[in-house]
Amino acid sequence: MMLSRPKPGECEADLLHFQQQFLAARASPAVKIVKKADKRKGKEGSRDAERPPLQDSKDVVMLDDFPDVPPALTPAPPKKSKIKSACVHFEDEDPEERLESHDQHITAVFSKIIERDTSAVTVTIPVPTGDPFPRTFHRSEIKSEVRVRVGSGRKSIFAQKMAARRAAEQAAAAPSAAEPVRAGAAAVDKPLDFLTSQRPCLITGEGLRSEKSEQEVQAIHKENLEKLQSMSQEEILQEQERLLAQLDSSLVAFLKSRRNKNEDQEKALKKEQDRLEEFSEAVPTAHHNVGASPSLQASDMEESVVKEENTTIEITGKNQSACKDNLPVKPKKEWIHMDSVEFEKLEWMKDLPPPRQKKTKKGMQARFSLKGELIPADADLPTHLGLHHHGEEAERAGYTLQELFHLSRSQVIQQRTLALQILGRIVQKARAGEFASSLKGSVVRLLLDAGFLFLLRFSLDDAVENVMAASVAALRALLVSLDDEKYLDWTFSWYQGMAIFPFVPNNKEEEDEEDELTETENIKTFIFFSQGLLKTRIQHRLRYILEVVRPVPTVVLDILHILTHIARHSTEACSQLLDCPRLIETIVREFLPTQWDPRVAEPGYLLTSIHGVPCASAMKFLRVLASGGRNATARMLNILEMKSRLSRFVAEDPAELLLPREEALRLSTEAFRLWAVAAAYGQACDLYRDLYPVLVRMLQSLPEVPGACGERSPMLELRVQRAAALVTLLTHVTQAAGCAEQIPLPPVTWNQVSNLRPFLETSLKRILQEISQTETWQALQPLTTTYMIYLGVYYRACSQQPSVNPVDCLEDLEHLTCEVLLPLLSQPAMHSMWDLLR
Repeated sequence: MMLSRPKPGECEADLLHFQQQFLAARASPAVKIVKKADKRKGKEGSRDAERPPLQDSKDVVMLDDFPDVPPALTPAPPKKSKIKSACVHFEDEDPEERLESHDQHITAVFSKIIERDTSAVTVTIPVPTGDPFPRTFHRSEIKSEVRVRVGSGRKSIFAQKMAARRAAEQAAAAPSAAEPVRAGAAAVDKPLDFLTSQRPCLITGEGLRSEKSEQEVQAIHKENLEKLQSMSQEEILQEQERLLAQLDSSLVAFLKSRRNKNEDQEKALKKEQDRLEEFSEAVPTAHHNVGASPSLQASDMEESVVKEENTTIEITGKNQSACKDNLPVKPKKEWIHMDSVEFEKLEWMKDLPPPRQKKTKKGMQARFSLKGELIPADADLPTHLGLHHHGEEAERAGYTLQELFHLSRSQVIQQRTLALQILGRIVQKARAGEFASSLKGSVVRLLLDAGFLFLLRFSLDDAVENVMAASVAALRALLVSLDDEKYLDWTFSWYQGMAIFPFVPNNKEEEDEEDELTETENIKTFIFFSQGLLKTRIQHRLRYILEVVRPVPTVVLDILHILTHIARHSTEACSQLLDCPRLIETIVREFLPTQWDPRVAEPGYLLTSIHGVPCASAMKFLRVLASGGRNATARMLNILEMKSRLSRFVAEDPAELLLPREEALRLSTEAFRLWAVAAAYGQACDLYRDLYPVLVRMLQSLPEVPGACGERSPMLELRVQRAAALVTLLTHVTQAAGCAEQIPLPPVTWNQVSNLRPFLETSLKRILQEISQTETWQALQPLTTTYMIYLGVYYRACSQQPSVNPVDCLEDLEHLTCEVLLPLLSQPAMHSMWDLLR
């Protein structure tokens, strides 16, 4: 019967059918598989014969070389076969158990550790030697085993090396005769000298750890002498040759050169002594001190001979001779590193000439002090102030801008830090206008043209914290005007005072004089600065400094001021600051925590770090950032969970915050301003319902603010600013509640805000009783302005409410005009304001 073979395209059922036909026909297969026996398994032969016959027609997979039980734990793993078949793993097999069964634990490695018994070992203290450090020996220097009897017992590598070197010294000392001492211990030079000497020349006993090392050395020396006396001259020479053949040739050469050097030194010393004796005979006796010791006289004679032999410093030319005569300090030959005297450098030790006033109309370079102050050209300042240097015009005190730029690139950290600090102070004074009448041109423009901004940006990347702090301070002086920020805070409560005007440059170019920098150009310059700094990814570097470096409080405040200035640039700048990874999160976490150390409120407490302490500048930065747009405010309120922090700093009275009083008032004020910005967008109005009792209690205390004006307290301005921020918040909440067309509707209704008007009118009437004096009016003017803006917003929204009776509204407005507005217009303070407007 001819069986057909499988063809391509046939399915698995066809293959099974062919297999059944083949088994039913009992035909012999065309190919026979012969398994070669493994020689390492002995003569067992193939395992196929031991397999039991198949009981059914099912296919059975037999696994070779895979035992049923895991192997026993042995100290060493068994040798694996290179041709071992791959193991087959099943689905129900636990991999942990399989690894555990095959793992050779660490216990197999440490199972047979036997600790050495050191109880009988004697511990001795090393014998001190005269050398500052022990001599070092290398194992490779020992070519052969040289045994030296220096004591009883086994000898270490160090002792063997010492013995070998001593033996080599003796062998090299006398090439004509030497004698091995006790089993080739050491070869000696000049046996007659050794026979007559009382101590050995090489063996000192320093390496012996015995209290009787001196007696041991003497015994060894005596034994060596006896051995030498019993040997002939020929035997000594033979032992010397054998010992030299065993030693390293380089070591023998070194010892010979050392011996020759010692001999040369002895000859030179003897010659010098002979010359001193001859010189002492020629010197008159009157030059010797009576009773002086010979050693002292000899040293004096030697010093005089040295002085006669050494030539003095030769100065060629009349200028050098005059220079040497005019120096305040005469150099001496005995001074260290004064072999070659440089008289040009010694010139700086002389007194400076008086500053010379140039009689030309040409201007002179401006020089500044360490405080950034301008030094007059004819100022004669002392040198101990550190304002004189080796540059041009050395007689003039102070540093030019070019010298400070050069100093800022120094490799010395202190010089870089000092240069950046001085440049920052100069910029701060120049922006304040202190140099306008003294200098021609603009210092700031000159610095900017020289690349001052890039210098500060590169210095921010410095790894030294002092340089980093100095660059941050200089950058704050260049970008931020603290007076401008103060005025912007005052105008926040004005009508639309929270709106930010983006720093967009005007495309219209104005023709100005070449040497004058107009205000328009100044504004344009700083606008481009903010854009350029953002392109340098300065926000990422500032985040790193705040989060990782964690600098001192001054640097942190400067960084927050810089970020606030950048946030005022434009909406795009606010978006880039919000997109900076971990920048806003770090500021909120580190500088606006809800819990902090209460010791910061204690008087006299030194605050070394403001990380973990609430900071008003951080809240102000978030407020300016929120003014960039509705989206920025929503991101901060939702992602950063600012609502809980606003509740924390608004609900609690500043006097109860565990912070310094001024910082607590500023923090509370900025929290109200941030909430007011969010309420202007219709956001965070749900906090009004939660904190309504707290706000009513604050409104009840507002009439007390005018009464504090007579005390002239330094906190009065901060209290007025906080009260104005509270009224501004209520103004925006009232405006949001009165806008019925807003989508989505704010979570506050008109009925919830309409009952606030009586509190504010009462406070306004109280102010009218206090503003008769000019000082009082100037202090309460921001709060008065805020009250008037609130009343205008309230009556405008009230007239649009369907639930309000128009007649009642007109009566209330008439009552307000008669009792509040007309008396206010008749105040003398208002007349002065009208005069200013005219």
